[in-house]
Amino acid sequence: MIRLPDYIQDDAILTRLWGYSDQPEVTVNGRPVPVTDGTWESAFEDGDMLLADADSRVTLHNVRHGLVILAAGQSNMEWPVRDSLNEDEIRRRLEGKDISWLQVPRILYPGHDSGEDMQWHRLKSDAIGDVSAVGLLATLEVAERTGRPIGLVGCYKGGSSAASWVPEEDLKADPALEAFYVTDYWADIADQTDEEEDARIAAFEQEVDDYNRRFADFDKAHPELSRAEKKDIMGHTPFPGPKGRKDFLRPAGLWDTMATCLKGLAPDILLWYQGEEDTKFAKGYKSLLTKLLARWRRELEQPDLPVVIAQLPGYMEYNPDKDWGTLRLAQMAVAEADSDAEIVCLLDAGDHENIHPQNKTIPGYRMGRMAAAMLGLEPYQDGPKVVRQTPDRVWFDQVLETGSDSLAWTGSHGLECDPVVRIRSATGIPAFPFKACDRIVTEDQEA
Repeated sequence: MIRLPDYIQDDAILTRLWGYSDQPEVTVNGRPVPVTDGTWESAFEDGDMLLADADSRVTLHNVRHGLVILAAGQSNMEWPVRDSLNEDEIRRRLEGKDISWLQVPRILYPGHDSGEDMQWHRLKSDAIGDVSAVGLLATLEVAERTGRPIGLVGCYKGGSSAASWVPEEDLKADPALEAFYVTDYWADIADQTDEEEDARIAAFEQEVDDYNRRFADFDKAHPELSRAEKKDIMGHTPFPGPKGRKDFLRPAGLWDTMATCLKGLAPDILLWYQGEEDTKFAKGYKSLLTKLLARWRRELEQPDLPVVIAQLPGYMEYNPDKDWGTLRLAQMAVAEADSDAEIVCLLDAGDHENIHPQNKTIPGYRMGRMAAAMLGLEPYQDGPKVVRQTPDRVWFDQVLETGSDSLAWTGSHGLECDPVVRIRSATGIPAFPFKACDRIVTEDQEA
């Protein structure tokens, strides 16, 4: 019997056609295709097709070749068009574009019903409210540089750690990751019963509802206060929820329920916007993200998959245990070590009062332009990066807004949770963060 991945369906935009069968051969529109170790793969032409083996038939309609962009991460990638400040801009830019959308259902634990269908939709300007604003803005940048159909696939969950998106065996391969994300997590609830977990979930949901109601009333009564001032008075939204087998923040919590739904997708590029949740263990993020990219490339069956990493923007973090600067450096280290990854600087894309900036233009634009460059469509250079440094001067890989490629500088740059941007390129993009230099570095030493 023929079985297909969930994303191979009517109206799909694909880079490859493949599936499973327990028979030795399948046919694709009458053309024989061998089955090897239970799987088959076939070339295909755009349009309808009939798949058949000895005991089953599957009909697909309007399946097309195209660019496939995978948008993944946590809440700032998840943030929908309807809740952003960019809806009108996106509607206007979408006119005439051939973009289809697929949402991976946000299933938080085995047996959970998210109420979402995994179904392809051709995007129209009056039906984009639930689509990722950053993902769609980035896709529009690519679409404006190619005439190919584009399939945008969303796989994300707000508040998720990168540790939620890999199997436990990957976490256990690093003792520090295992201790923080696996051992400590399960040790805290070693004796918790399912009934106790359900009761704690219900209590947490009631706590969130009560907070939202009180905050809405306070917000309406005090328009003169900033959001930060209101949060100082009312406290922050309760998070995270209780630990347990239904908690998506459990180790590998979203790996089996979401990420593996895309096995074999072979996207053309991955847009990764995540890290806020992992600022509490920023020193482990380089290893964690490196393992995640390796695992996703294997699962997606795209070993050289290009990846665009969104560096965390600024935010006036209230938790002193969270280290945004170290995590930004870890993101840069991953991109530097990975020949198929690039990073975009978003230091000027944050909102110091809101961890979810409502204006998604900057991250969408920069991720999209970088994606277009990696796909060979149009050159792009993001923010300045340090190429040489002494305790009182820094040299960059491009000209700054000052007209020079260097400037007198002491100390670090961009490592505060909510940094002030003081260094920009000639095109206005902030310089990537860097640590203070505590020694003289000569050109010979650099080389």
